[in-house]
Amino acid sequence: MKNIYYYYFIFGYFKDHISRIGLSMFGISLGIALFVSTQINAWRAEQTVIDQMIGYSSENFIGRYVANDQNRGAPDHFIKILVPSLPEGINLEPELQTKGTLNLSKDKIFSFPIIGSDLLLSGTNQKIEKNRKVIPKFLISQALADKIQTQSGVSSISLCENKIKLDMEESYILPQDGLFLVMDIARLQSICNKNNHITSIWLTKDGEGNTNTSIEITKSNEWIYESKEELIERSGLALSSLKINLMIVSLVSVLISFFMVSNMFTGLYLSRKNEFGILLSIGSSRTNNFILFLTQASVIGFFGGLIGIFLGILIANTNLLTTANTITDSNQLQTYRNIPFSIIMTGFGISILGSILASIYNSYKTLQILPIDLIREREPQKKNFVFGLTETKLFYLSILSITIGATLGLLKLAKQMVPGMIGIGFVIIGFVLFIFLTIPFFVKVLEKLISNFQFSPSIKIGLKEIEKEPWKFGLTASTIMLSTSLVLTLTSLTDSYEKSLVQWVNEENKSDYSLINEKKLNTGEPGVPAELFESMTKNQNLFTAEPFYVDSKFIVNGRYYTLHVLNLNKPYDKNQLIASKNLCFLDQICKGEIITINTDLNSQVKIRIQDEREHFFSERGTIMMDYSFFRKNFNVRFLSSIRIFKNKNITEKEITESLQKIAEENDLKYINLTELKKIYLKGMNQVFSILDTLKISALIISILALSTSLVYFIKEKSQLIAGLRAIGMDSFQTFQLVYSQALFLVTLGIFSGILNSAILSPLVIFGINRNAFGWILHFQYPFHFVVKLPILIPLITFLICLIPFYFLQRMKISKELKYE
Repeated sequence: MKNIYYYYFIFGYFKDHISRIGLSMFGISLGIALFVSTQINAWRAEQTVIDQMIGYSSENFIGRYVANDQNRGAPDHFIKILVPSLPEGINLEPELQTKGTLNLSKDKIFSFPIIGSDLLLSGTNQKIEKNRKVIPKFLISQALADKIQTQSGVSSISLCENKIKLDMEESYILPQDGLFLVMDIARLQSICNKNNHITSIWLTKDGEGNTNTSIEITKSNEWIYESKEELIERSGLALSSLKINLMIVSLVSVLISFFMVSNMFTGLYLSRKNEFGILLSIGSSRTNNFILFLTQASVIGFFGGLIGIFLGILIANTNLLTTANTITDSNQLQTYRNIPFSIIMTGFGISILGSILASIYNSYKTLQILPIDLIREREPQKKNFVFGLTETKLFYLSILSITIGATLGLLKLAKQMVPGMIGIGFVIIGFVLFIFLTIPFFVKVLEKLISNFQFSPSIKIGLKEIEKEPWKFGLTASTIMLSTSLVLTLTSLTDSYEKSLVQWVNEENKSDYSLINEKKLNTGEPGVPAELFESMTKNQNLFTAEPFYVDSKFIVNGRYYTLHVLNLNKPYDKNQLIASKNLCFLDQICKGEIITINTDLNSQVKIRIQDEREHFFSERGTIMMDYSFFRKNFNVRFLSSIRIFKNKNITEKEITESLQKIAEENDLKYINLTELKKIYLKGMNQVFSILDTLKISALIISILALSTSLVYFIKEKSQLIAGLRAIGMDSFQTFQLVYSQALFLVTLGIFSGILNSAILSPLVIFGINRNAFGWILHFQYPFHFVVKLPILIPLITFLICLIPFYFLQRMKISKELKYE
C-alpha cells in the first residue's frame, strides 16, 4: 500500500499538475541549455586551435619540428640529419602549410589552411578508400567541400597569388571537422615557388602498439622542436580565460533557474504537507519522507536536464551562440559538430544535483512534520527563521557574507578567477538572506502607509500573505534580484569595454584615414600590399602614411600573443619592444625583460622590453614592434592597414579623391576614424553577443519564476480567495490582490538587483576580468537604464499578472468551497 502511495506521490502529482512541473522543468532546461551550448562552443574554439597547430589527423602524432620562418619555410635537407637519430617505429612526414582563400561572393572571402603532404606515404592516405585506384589530387574536408561546391562541380581557390581550379571529381572528401585542403607537397612547393622548402616535419609513431615515443631532440638554428603536449598546453592557455568566463556567466544563469525551482519546491511542500502527514500515519518514517521529496526533485532535474541538453546541442549546432575571439576563425568554428561526452554528463549532473540542492531546505522541513499537522489549521509561529537561526543572526551572517565576498572578489591574482567566483557566490548568498529579512520589515512599512490612505483591503490581504511566508516569496524576489543583477552587471561590463575600446582607438589610432582590405578583414589576415605603403611614403604632398601590422598568433616562450607593428615615436628605441601592461601582469613579461623571438630572416633573436603601455587590444597580451625592426627580421608582403595623416594645407576633397583612386587601383577601401571605431566595436559586439542571449534568458527565467509563484499562491489560497469572492470581492479587487503581491516582489527584487549589481560589477571588472585578461577597464554603470525602472516596473508587473489572473478568473467558487 505504501509503495503504491509513493508511486502516486511522485508520478501522480506530475500528471495532475502538468503546468507547474512543466514550468519548473522549462526553467531548468533553459539554464542547462545555456551551460551546455556555451561549453560546447568553448570546446570547439579550443579544438580549432589544436587542429590548426597539430593537424587534422593526429592520432599518432607525437611532436614536430617547426621552421623559424613559417612564411617561407626552411630547406628540407634537415630530414636527412633527423633520420639517424630517430628510434624504431617513429616516422617522419614533411609538411608545407600555407593559406588559401575562396571568394563566396563579391564582398565575402574566407581563408583556410592548405597542407602539402606526401599523399602516398603520410597518414592522411589512410583516410582514402582502399578500393580507389587513383590517388586524388586534393583531399578536402567535408565542410570545405560544402562551401566550394558549384553546379558544375568546379571552383577556383587563390593560392600563393595563383588561381587553382578545383575539380570535385578529382578530389576526395574527408569526413572530418574543420576547413582544410590537403594536396601533394611537391605540387604545392611548385605553385608557391618554395621548391625543397617545408614548414614543419611531423613525427608520428606506428599504430601497432608502440608506446616508446621518447626521442632525442636535434638542435638547429632553423628548426624548433615542439612536442604534442606542449602544443595542446599552448592551445589551452590561449583560450583558458574565454572558457572560464563563459562558464561563470552560464553558471549564473543556471543558478537563477534553480532559484526558480527552489521556489517551486516551497510551493510543493506547502501544498503537500498534509500528504506527508498521511504517509507518517500509515507507517512511513521521516527519513522516507525526506528521501521521497529528494526523489521527486531528482526526477524533475533528470527530465529538465535531459531537455536542456538536447536544447543546448540544438543551440550550439545552429550557431545561435558564438564564441568569437582573436584566435579562432568563425568559419572554422562552425564546421565542428562533435560534442564531448564529458560536457553532456557535466550538464546532466548539474541539473540533478542542482535540483536536489534547490529542494534540500524543503526536504529538511519534511523531517519536522508530525501526524498532528493533519488537523492543524496553520503552522505555529516559530521564533527561529531559517535552519534554526534567528533574524539577528541571519542579518549579521548576510553582512559578513557580503563583506567576505567583496574582499575575495577584489584580490589581484593573475589568471586566478576562483577567488572572484567564490566572492560572487558569497555576495549573492548575503543578498538572498537579506531579502528574506527585509520582506517582513517592508510589509509593515507599507501597511502603515496604506493605513493613512484609502487603499483597497485586497492590497493589504496580498501583502499579509507575503509576510506569512517570507521564505517562499523571498525565493521569488531572489530570482528577480539575480536576473536584474546579471543584466546590469553584464551591461556594466560591456559598456566598460566599449568605453575603454573607444578611448584606446582615440589614443592609439590618431590617423585621419586608414586603407584596409575589406575582403580579408574577417579572416584576420593582412591584405594591404607593403609595396603600396613604400610608394605612398614617397609622396607626402597630400598625406603622411604609417604602416600597421597585426599578428594574432605571435609565439613567445611557447605561448600565443598578439604582435602590433607600427612606427615607434621618440624617445623609444626602434630596436627594442614595448609590452602591454596586461602582458606584464599575466605572464611577467615586463620592462627590462629579455625575450627570444623566432624570426623569418635571422632565426632566433633576443630583444629587450623597453617599456610597458596600457594597450586595450589582446586578452592574452600585446607586443609592439617598430616597422623598421620588423622589416629586418621578417618577410613583409602585406600589412593589416596603412594609416593616413592628411596634410592640413590640402582640402578634404583632394585627400578623399586621392585615396579613392588608390583604393580602387588596389582593390582596397579607405575609412575615416569614425568608421574605424565601428569596425572595432563590431568585433567587440561579436565577442559579447553571447552575453545578450544570457541577459534575455535570465529575464525569461525570472518572469517564469514570478508567474509560477503567483499561480501557486492562487492554487494554495484558492479557498481563501473563493471565500472573499463569495462575500463580494469583485474581479478588479482580486486583480489588485495579485497585482499588489507581484508589484511588491518585482520592486523588491529589482532594487535588490540594482544594489547587488553595484557590488558585483566592480568585482567582475576589477577582480575577475582583471585577473583573467590583465587590463583595467574604465568603469561604466548603466544608470541610464536604472532611471527608467520606476516607469517600467508597474508595466512589467501588469504583464506578468495576466497569466495568474487568467487562472483566477477560471476559478469556480462552489468547487473551491466544497469540502470532501
